[in-house]
Amino acid sequence: MLLVIVVAGLSLAMQSQQTIQGPRPARPQRTARMPRPPSPPRRIRERKAQPPAQDVPPPPPDPAEADLLRAGPEILRAGEETEAKVVSVVDERTIGPVTRSRLTVQIDPGDGEPFEVTTRVAFPTPESRAKVKVGGTVTVHYDKDDRTRVVVDVPAD
Repeated sequence: MLLVIVVAGLSLAMQSQQTIQGPRPARPQRTARMPRPPSPPRRIRERKAQPPAQDVPPPPPDPAEADLLRAGPEILRAGEETEAKVVSVVDERTIGPVTRSRLTVQIDPGDGEPFEVTTRVAFPTPESRAKVKVGGTVTVHYDKDDRTRVVVDVPAD
């Protein structure tokens, strides 16, 4: 009840001040604004969820590499075995202990002109990768009919 009396008293005090000061001046009218042109729709880029780096499977082999993988054991059995000079070694990817490298070798078939072939090799350990150096030699098996089909014997640890 006391609260009602206090509120009523404050209300009367405010009204008496307004009558003493006079009526409030009216607010000026707002001018009409020019409508804003519609903004172009925002493009929202969708981000693809990236799986954690450790769960990423290796990329699928390209078709030429897939042919080599299928032909690998056949070439090891029936292909010509020879020593090849390592022209270049480029490490492409390392996952755990396995290093995948692009190896360019020069093969001298003995009965014709030497030729160069670039192939990919997966070295199972860092030690086996360290044994292959530019200027050194590696054992390879190649197909005499299709000299692009080459399998490198990865050196043992």
